[in-house]
Amino acid sequence: MEATSSRRFIQFFLSVTVGVKANCWIRSPAWDIFWLHSGIWLTFLLLLVNSTQIQEMFYAIGVFLFWISHRFSSFYLAWGTRAYQPLRINQQNRFVILPLLLGFGVFAVLFIPEALLPFTIPERIIGLLLLDFVWGAHHFAAQHYGILRLYHHRWNHESASSVKKQDRLYCWGVGGALVIIAELLHGTSYLQEKQILPMFPTDWGLEGIPLLLRLGTLLVVGITIFMIRNALRHDSGLPRILYILGIGLMVVAAFQLDPFQFLMLWTLQHWMAALGLAAHMGGNDLRQNTKMETCITENSSGNLFWKPWLVLIILCAFSVVMTPFFEIEAVSAGRRYSEQVWPALMEWLQISEWYTFLVGIGLASGFLHYWMDRVVYRFSDPETRNSARQLLFAH
Repeated sequence: MEATSSRRFIQFFLSVTVGVKANCWIRSPAWDIFWLHSGIWLTFLLLLVNSTQIQEMFYAIGVFLFWISHRFSSFYLAWGTRAYQPLRINQQNRFVILPLLLGFGVFAVLFIPEALLPFTIPERIIGLLLLDFVWGAHHFAAQHYGILRLYHHRWNHESASSVKKQDRLYCWGVGGALVIIAELLHGTSYLQEKQILPMFPTDWGLEGIPLLLRLGTLLVVGITIFMIRNALRHDSGLPRILYILGIGLMVVAAFQLDPFQFLMLWTLQHWMAALGLAAHMGGNDLRQNTKMETCITENSSGNLFWKPWLVLIILCAFSVVMTPFFEIEAVSAGRRYSEQVWPALMEWLQISEWYTFLVGIGLASGFLHYWMDRVVYRFSDPETRNSARQLLFAH
């Protein structure tokens, strides 16, 4: 029995070593760990840094740099890369017509006269925010699922259908449903704040809620261990195992950490994963363009190294400039980070005639982001898969 256990341990150790050396990362170990596996190190960072003020400052920097940049990252891939140009031409319904209808639909809901739509502007905004909440929860789970499938593809092309089903259940069950349950237990869910769902009874809150939070934590830990065990059995590679672990750590944090700490962790990981993918793919597109236009010289490798960072700088600079205008939609007055940097601008936007229009821009851009992410990473479609693979696996 001991010899068998030792052999299994050695086999596991060797598989991990090969996983690190083989071309199983999306870009590189350092890049993937920083951007795509940020859920792991961000969790431990939040545990180590106890100062609320430092955490607030850290999150404010993340909001300015990553929030809007991640929201427009799929637009950049769709409209700023050559690899997606044939797809834009062949699938104009997905890339042009439906996004336009979606954007116009948001403004129609906001600006149709009350004689035709008997709801006040605040009620319409709440309705759209509820749709954003539901679609956003699905969007987060879909991103986790997509990255898990990418890592499995990089390591093991032949994938059992059961592995896909397990990934779906894990991402939408643990990374979706259990996160919402944890928010409800903490009493911080958007659904509760808007009185769409009632708060839990207060008479058993001191005893019942902590027990449910502990049970939720144990459930997440158990499912995550089960997923990692199956990933080892199906030879899924170290990067996929790390990503499963990252999801599990973050959902445990949903039950155990302060709700604001979890919000920082959950959103920052989502933003950074989206940016890491987009910068990698956009950088590969720039590299391919450079190879087509110029001859490769001895110094070209250094220039090519900076291509993804150039994409990051462009997207992050755009995010810093546009964040004040989009925070009008996302955060209530008094809680916006832009108010601390540009107080006069935020006060003017809050009381200006453009307020409803800016809210519409923010909501529409969020919905369009969900849609464009689906369009850009729609690997079930052969044309989309071909365009994406040119940029994902080009390095």
